Amino acid sequence: MPAFKLQKTPASPVPFQVRGPEGTSAVEINEFLEHLATCGRSGYTLRSYGAGLAHFFGWLAERGTPVNDVSHHVVGEYIAAFSSGPKADPCVGTGGSSQCAASNREGTAAVGRQPRTINHRLSLLASYFAHRIQKDQECGGGAWFQRDNPAAATAADMNRCHGQPGRDVPIRRRRTGDFRRPVPRKFPKHLDPDSTELLIEAAASWRDKAILTLLVRTGQRIGDWSDVAGRHGVLGMTLGDFDRQRGMITVLLKGARDEHRVPVTDDFWPLFDRYLAEERLATETAPAAWLGLRRGSGEPLSYAAFESSLRYNARKIGLKVHAHMFRHALAQGVLETTGNLKVAQEILGHAHLSTTADQYMHVDYSAMVDALAAVKTASDMERRSHGDVPLAGSERYAFPYDYITLEELEKAATQPRESTKADHNDIRQTGNRKCDE
Repeated sequence: MPAFKLQKTPASPVPFQVRGPEGTSAVEINEFLEHLATCGRSGYTLRSYGAGLAHFFGWLAERGTPVNDVSHHVVGEYIAAFSSGPKADPCVGTGGSSQCAASNREGTAAVGRQPRTINHRLSLLASYFAHRIQKDQECGGGAWFQRDNPAAATAADMNRCHGQPGRDVPIRRRRTGDFRRPVPRKFPKHLDPDSTELLIEAAASWRDKAILTLLVRTGQRIGDWSDVAGRHGVLGMTLGDFDRQRGMITVLLKGARDEHRVPVTDDFWPLFDRYLAEERLATETAPAAWLGLRRGSGEPLSYAAFESSLRYNARKIGLKVHAHMFRHALAQGVLETTGNLKVAQEILGHAHLSTTADQYMHVDYSAMVDALAAVKTASDMERRSHGDVPLAGSERYAFPYDYITLEELEKAATQPRESTKADHNDIRQTGNRKCDE
């Protein structure tokens, strides 16, 4: 496959650029990445979209299909080839960041991509072609001026419509989500309280103990501090983000980078004080709250460095852990303890309540059985409160009938037997008279 490579460009306003097979700039891709950067998309998004488009353009070049000739059918062929291909590291070609190296150590050679990966690639292509269509429409001409989006999931996306009744001209509908894969529901993995305490005890530095306690007590994302991707989450905090007087911390949320304030319990502050006094020297002027202690001393602690330390400590006590499991543990604990979905949403910083519900409000088989049994018990108690208690011996009926229904059933059950006995006596007597005659 012709090599389209994603390269880091830290000095540029756009932290990633794509180069073509001959080392020249892939103008069509880079214009889209510049558009995403102008819209405030994070470095993670730019890296992911750049790597995805580099793979797509390489596939087109291999089969000799110009990008302006891409149709819905061509997108389908690409998705079929992409879904059956080997798992690939999204960081390939970025110049080898430390985070990519960490992911490679955890990598696998399994063949076939996951449904979420396939659906993300479809969304990526739909966004790219939507940008091309919009650009040509603004210019009043071009290869995509009057064309549909070949990768769009809905007709509204294909035509850049509002998608609301009364605001759009009726348009021709076609099947939506033709190439999307159903995503199986998986229960988030989380740690039990005993395991989290063991991990905190196993941490070798006060810094790591304080970070783990913060993750356990607040449920915030671990985040990162990166020159390319920016900062967010716990690792993206500065010293000014700790409000000891109010017992609060401030973190930048993922994506939009909005500030999010969340309370923290008292057991965190002694660990944080030990880290400041013994490990983060007062002479350090770096704005980051969490700094490297050995390799990279004085530099902001990166995600890859913390994740490596976490895996090392987890192996010592026989666990397999990643940082996001603390977030799942706290969310599940809040819902099981309070049952308040809105509180869980505010703590986690989700923009929509449906996100929290979809991830953490799961119903298993035993819960459904218990719910049905509870409804039956409540129904029985309601009947007893109205005096509708079934008669003794009514267990031979399929349903717990009330008094009136049972009386009618008893009459219907006894009357036919009495009349039949009388009829038999009449028939017997009639036959005897005939014999006597």
